[in-house]
Formats: sequence, structure tokens, C-alpha cells
Amino acid sequence: MSLLNVRLGPEEERMAAALRSAGVAISGVVREALRAEYERRVGSKRKLKGSAIVAAVLESLPDPPGLPSRPFSVADRRAVRRHVRARLGRRAK
Repeated sequence: MSLLNVRLGPEEERMAAALRSAGVAISGVVREALRAEYERRVGSKRKLKGSAIVAAVLESLPDPPGLPSRPFSVADRRAVRRHVRARLGRRAK
């Protein structure tokens, strides 16, 4: 296992001291931050499919209440494509 030295600014040093005094192991905080950042930048790129990303986006951004329902499913890319093409075709005429 390797040792990692990190320079902390005065504010980070105060935060680390406060965490240590509260009984938090700083090494655990650093390990968790490294894992999370790795998954965000490197690990998740290989694991997520486009459909999973779209599902997550649709789940995180629900339609506002009272909005009329669409005549197609936003999760069905072919239906969305047909709808967009039809709308663009009407404008061009």
C-alpha cells in the first residue's frame, strides 16, 4: 500500500482537524472521495448503457404537474424521432 501526501490549504486543514476531533478517520474520507471520483470519471463510462443514462435523466427531471400527456413515450427513441420529424416537416411547408 502506498502513502499519498496531499497539501492542504488553511481551510482544508481546519476542516480535517474538526473531522479528526469528531472521531472521523480522514483516510476513510479520502478513500471514499477517490472511489466516488473514479466512478464518476473513469469507472462508470464503461458500465452505463445509453438507455440507462436516458432513464436516469428522465427520472431526475419529471414533467411538471398538469402537463398534458404526450402522444408518444419519451423513452422510445424511434417514437421521439418520428414525432420530431413530423413537427419539423410541418414547419418547413
